[in-house]
Amino acid sequence: MSSQETMRVWLETTDGERLSITGNLAVGRSAGNELVLADDRVSRRHALVHAQGENEFWLVDHGSRNGTYLNDRRVQQPVRLRDGDRLRVGGSVFTFRQLGSAAGGFTTAGSTEQTLADVRSAECWLLVADVAGSTQLVRKAAPDEVAMLMGQWFLQCKQLIEAAGGTMNKYLGDGFLAFWHADAVSAETIARCVEALRKLQQVAEPPFRFVLHRGQVYLGGAVSLGEESLSGPEVNFVFRMEKLAGTMGEGCLLSEAAAQRLNGILASHFGGEHALAGFEGRFQLFTV
Repeated sequence: MSSQETMRVWLETTDGERLSITGNLAVGRSAGNELVLADDRVSRRHALVHAQGENEFWLVDHGSRNGTYLNDRRVQQPVRLRDGDRLRVGGSVFTFRQLGSAAGGFTTAGSTEQTLADVRSAECWLLVADVAGSTQLVRKAAPDEVAMLMGQWFLQCKQLIEAAGGTMNKYLGDGFLAFWHADAVSAETIARCVEALRKLQQVAEPPFRFVLHRGQVYLGGAVSLGEESLSGPEVNFVFRMEKLAGTMGEGCLLSEAAAQRLNGILASHFGGEHALAGFEGRFQLFTV
């Protein structure tokens, strides 16, 4: 436990005990979690409180059998936490507490200087994935079924990304952004991850699509509790690619930069030149 004076974000039990959150917080029955709950109603890997950026935390269920509840509603997909939210996992109840606000944050004059110094540029692989037809899924399936399907999908993707040395950087409701530092991973590893995600597309529910890009991004610039904060035009570019993939009905798209780096390693096909909203010109994209 951190002292009350230094706590900025924490979970509070019904008897007033505080568990400080200083990054991602995994919740489950197995010993590998940061928050271990010895409860048969709790899955081994039950849920995750995910730190995103400066002052943003999301609750992610990992397809648990008995569910994760936020303010008495079962979590069907990652959802952003707010100060005062009530979390229930098995028989345990917690209140999410967060000092400060997105506008004010925790920045001080000293930390502002540190923030500016921490901003850096790096070549990264960027991957954005999104569930296809999530609205229809919610309408057609029972809430508990939707929660389990979505949670299991997020967990399976997370395991594949992390097995390849990548990081799930941001959850987006029914999708996510993952990244790799380009100088820390081989093109062969990226290709294997793409192939593994393609195999998952063939067997997993719900159906999903993903896109891959490589470019120069800005990292840092926020007090992010150890999590990288990604920004810049290349990040916007990969999100525009994902929107286009949905319009095209493609399960996987590669940018020209990604396809060039994977040439001879991963089989891809020219998918035409396309305009992307917010960017001038037309861009060559490739299908896998």
